[in-house]
Amino acid sequence: MTFTDVAEPTTYLVAPAEPDEFTDPMKAINAVGDVLSPGSWLLKLAELMLPKDPVEWAQHIFAGNWKAYAECSQAWRNLGRSCEALARNLESGNATIDASWHGNAADSAFLYFDALRRNLEEFRDSLYTMSGEYVAIAQSVAVAAEAVSQCIGAIVDAVVTAAIAAAASTAAGWTGWAAAMGYALGAAEARIILKEWGRMTHLVNAAQVSVSAGYAAIERVGGDITARLNAFPLPRASYDHPAV
Repeated sequence: MTFTDVAEPTTYLVAPAEPDEFTDPMKAINAVGDVLSPGSWLLKLAELMLPKDPVEWAQHIFAGNWKAYAECSQAWRNLGRSCEALARNLESGNATIDASWHGNAADSAFLYFDALRRNLEEFRDSLYTMSGEYVAIAQSVAVAAEAVSQCIGAIVDAVVTAAIAAAASTAAGWTGWAAAMGYALGAAEARIILKEWGRMTHLVNAAQVSVSAGYAAIERVGGDITARLNAFPLPRASYDHPAV
């Protein structure tokens, strides 16, 4: 009886790569910080109306090695593929045994290896789910970071407009109606700054809810994997033929 593997499980046990759909959340935030660094005084003006520097706050919120985190998703998927390859080999080997070995022992062996195959396929599905959750968390954080960076851009635009209006009113010596218009413009820009700050905090809170939901799903799947592993079918005893 000759057994030939139809798949090689070890080919998938390699270092994980960065998922194609991944974008580092820090990229957008750092890009805004790099652009503003020569004119950081603008953000100091914004801090007069906000509790914190919006760029420093965002960098602190989104800090982390998100590239390594996203690569974890690929590691889980690679493990799932390895389990699938093992299951395929068991299925092929079981078919070979069933074609040439008969009797009670053969039936017991077939059922055991078939149960083992099904368990490996369940592991594969769970590991794929883990992989998907990691990607989903990284994506939700990246989307939030991109939106937050846009809010920071809007805050800076508002600060620039207010600063220009203030400088123009001073240079022109505005009085009366012109001065009132200048102050009104400054108040309007202040409302924009506060509105964008509120939007930033809302985006971060929504991302945190999404991340918490993802972590809950990962913990649930991880618990299922542990339970299945502990219940993995093992032979009760080695086979002892009475005639030997």
